[in-house]
Amino acid sequence: MKIWLSKNSEVPVREQIITQITLGIASGELAVGTRLPSTREIALRYKIHSNTVSNAYQILAEQGWLEFRKGSGFYVRETNHANHANSLDRLIVQFVGAAQTVGFSIEEIKTRLAHFFDSNHSNQLFVIESDAGLREILVEEIREATKLDVAGAEFEDFETLLQMRGANFTAMFDEKAKIGAVLPPEKNCVFLKTNSPAASMKDEARPTADDLIAVVSGWDNFLILAKTMLVAVNIEPESLIIRATREANWRKGLSAASMIICDSLTAKNLTDLQNVRVFRLIAEESLGELTQIC
Repeated sequence: MKIWLSKNSEVPVREQIITQITLGIASGELAVGTRLPSTREIALRYKIHSNTVSNAYQILAEQGWLEFRKGSGFYVRETNHANHANSLDRLIVQFVGAAQTVGFSIEEIKTRLAHFFDSNHSNQLFVIESDAGLREILVEEIREATKLDVAGAEFEDFETLLQMRGANFTAMFDEKAKIGAVLPPEKNCVFLKTNSPAASMKDEARPTADDLIAVVSGWDNFLILAKTMLVAVNIEPESLIIRATREANWRKGLSAASMIICDSLTAKNLTDLQNVRVFRLIAEESLGELTQIC
């Protein structure tokens, strides 16, 4: 069994050792008769005082989890049936006691536990994308198309999120190498394919030379992409209105446009206008794949 210790945590190192060993025994990961690493070994490995480890072992022995064998060390102790049956209750008592020791009230403990089970034990989907503008659009597209519980996160948070039970992950296809380098074999990440301009504008009437077209988004790259695409199909640059939603009065003049091209997130703020056309970034194939894993 591997022990994880954080010296920066508000929970004392001694309590971390006690809790993890107790959980290891209760789950069966530490079998009866297993010899624990010596106090010196743990102290050297984690650069902590050996007295801290010794004190943790002594408390576990007093609680009936361990036994000390002179000249040999500490071993997982055989427990009777009654104690084993109530091991979950004992764990709960120990956890609440440890939390109260560092100053948390019962109400705070209950609130945080509820939050833990809501967030750490769900089939939540995380969109891993460090570009905040693109991340917001991807989250909105997936949520709208699949009705999944979706949240966005930066790549810097990815390794932490991997520890969450029930978490699923997705990212743009060009992030495959970076994410694949830290993705454990047992975890899955759907890498999103982008929608082609032709697929996104399917069944839409082609703008005429006299049409005034507005391109609106909060993501700068969307504005560049849409403008490039329109100019490539012979739309005159003078016929384009380019608006970034972070600018003041970004809605001014949009009602005069024959067509307003925007992303899914921006479209939510344009429901009062006619001729809004949403350019979706994610291919239908990828959206279908997401519904399969969640």
